[in-house]
Amino acid sequence: MADALEISREIYEKIPDLVIISGFLKVGEPDVEGISSYLNESWRRLTSEIKTHGHSTHPHIRQWREALQKAKVSVKKYPPSIQAIAKRTQRSTTPFSINPVVDTYNAISMDLVLPAGAYDARRMDGGLKLRLSEGDEDFHPIGRYENKPTLPQEIVYSDEKDVLTRQFLWQQSEKAKITDSSDTIVFVCELLTQMGQDLIESARRTMEDRFTSLLGGEMSELRIHRKGE
Repeated sequence: MADALEISREIYEKIPDLVIISGFLKVGEPDVEGISSYLNESWRRLTSEIKTHGHSTHPHIRQWREALQKAKVSVKKYPPSIQAIAKRTQRSTTPFSINPVVDTYNAISMDLVLPAGAYDARRMDGGLKLRLSEGDEDFHPIGRYENKPTLPQEIVYSDEKDVLTRQFLWQQSEKAKITDSSDTIVFVCELLTQMGQDLIESARRTMEDRFTSLLGGEMSELRIHRKGE
């Protein structure tokens, strides 16, 4: 099986310190109670951290905002996904729940205070790519039907045919979204080298442990991507 993710050279020119953990997961029998417990635990922990640090000034979120700004991404218009989740902790005392796979990767994201996501591999055309958009590529936001075409040089996740996430860490498309029937996923978690090797290794271990134990999953092609490797 090929790598779960292919990153174009131009992405590292925009974000030289980028580190992405990716892999495939074949979903087994989800531990519904365990997932709920981990989701609530991660929500409480993130709520406490954001009360202390702020939803845009938490060290991890601030580092991501700075990296995106250097890459010419408007963090005001397109905040990273973890910032959006962090902001929600200040408006609700309970976490939002979607389905076991989404709840698990959202809990991981909150636990690590890092962006994370996943795609239904069976609903993709070819492999996952992180690249620059040529502009005016069709994009249908998750849960909506209108077309929101991409901008030139926009950082996007895509498969061989369609854009799956706009503005790198911002908004996912309807195509390849995780549903209750998703049984094979491609997952990603995004970091920066200045966050430190300890956090990178912790993120890798957390994803490996939580995905396999909570989703009864079988993981493959787990890889840490960074410039020059």
